[in-house]
Amino acid sequence: MTKIVDAYLIGEVVWINVNASSEKLPSRILVVDDELVVWEVIRNVLDRPGFFLVYADDGEKAIALLLKEPFDLLIADKNLPGVTGLDVIRSAKAKDETMGTLLITAYASRESAEEAMAIGVDDYIVKPFETSDLEDKVSEVLENRRKRIGQVSSPPKSKTGRLRVIICEPIEATRNKLISGIRLLGHLAFEVDKVSDVLEMIRNKQAEALVCDLGILERDNAEACFLRGTLLVNPGVRFVVVAGERGLGGAVEAIHHGAGKVIYRPLLKRDVDVFEALSAFLGRVNRAT
Repeated sequence: MTKIVDAYLIGEVVWINVNASSEKLPSRILVVDDELVVWEVIRNVLDRPGFFLVYADDGEKAIALLLKEPFDLLIADKNLPGVTGLDVIRSAKAKDETMGTLLITAYASRESAEEAMAIGVDDYIVKPFETSDLEDKVSEVLENRRKRIGQVSSPPKSKTGRLRVIICEPIEATRNKLISGIRLLGHLAFEVDKVSDVLEMIRNKQAEALVCDLGILERDNAEACFLRGTLLVNPGVRFVVVAGERGLGGAVEAIHHGAGKVIYRPLLKRDVDVFEALSAFLGRVNRAT
């Protein structure tokens, strides 16, 4: 298969077209970084069929490009001088909320992760980064964009009010009781292990409720930060926290993170315990209708 590569310079913006054939349009990727060496690394990694790469060395040029051209993915450095990477991402999301976004940062703090998530950043990468890590994240973000585009509208809930409930609980026995109890209520229960999958389902409006272990929510990592922020900006999602023990501390922490209901593992001895604990909060549905 012939590889066609076109590169040209417009002002201080570099365009590279890497395409395998005319049968399938390439993914259009805008890279914004004031360090030329970072652009060169990204270009070397993504210089392959199926990508059309565009480079801008500051935020103003990037926003001007976003206003004129469509893009599938925006890769932006957080600490650009003047117009920051987060400013560029805000502009990108305002134009096309399905656009994939990948933030480059020198370090990942909880505060910066929450700020990035709040404006719709899909993922982040810390420099210096491994080329394989960049490839994986670009593929994942582009795939998530394709899912968002393909989902014109979320599947409607049934007229009976049946909810789609995500279960994110690491302890198998507790998880099984939660699933059984929620199904007794007549709702649909989805067992999800990865926090990234939970995030994607909530962002894509594929669930109306989440039952999550408090320990997962309190982790001091970027995924937990993104999850906390996602729940804050999606108040319509009914959120239940599972705490390890009774006590004011656990309840306060759960409510602080946006939970509308707290249940405790000592309660989960029978399916009916979950049924009774969540009946008023989630509602009950006649599964036969």
